[in-house]
Amino acid sequence: MCGDDSVHYCPRDKTPLSRHTGYERSAFSEHGIFSCPDCSGLLLNAEAASNSITEEKLRSMHKAFESDCDQVDLDCPCCDSKMGVRNIIFKRIDGTDLDPIEIDGCPVCSTFWLDSGELQRIVNPKSKPYVESHREASALLMALEFLIVLPYKII
Repeated sequence: MCGDDSVHYCPRDKTPLSRHTGYERSAFSEHGIFSCPDCSGLLLNAEAASNSITEEKLRSMHKAFESDCDQVDLDCPCCDSKMGVRNIIFKRIDGTDLDPIEIDGCPVCSTFWLDSGELQRIVNPKSKPYVESHREASALLMALEFLIVLPYKII
């Protein structure tokens, strides 16, 4: 379970994940939010939602991973199941589509892995990532906050 005090590992490089801290105003609680200090990827679980709108959106996205997704060679950091991958297109406020974001999701529990490079393309495709991984993770979490409230489609 992602909310307990056990150690979780990055599905990409097996680095122990850190609880995300330092971002006070969030649609997510600290429960279930972890980041990788090496690659700045984010681990997110629907249980991390601090409001029902965000939780509902994440649980809805999770349904797309329960079937019809390509399996990837990543173990879920929360339940050790093999994760799947889906492309998700979020819509901008003006109704146009953003570029697809490849998101890894667990078909068993409502856990998602977001690579920093995927979210970085949304934040500012031309900027380089922060050198400090905790600052990068905070910036990416803010980007994720915006994405979660936008309409999306699974492709």
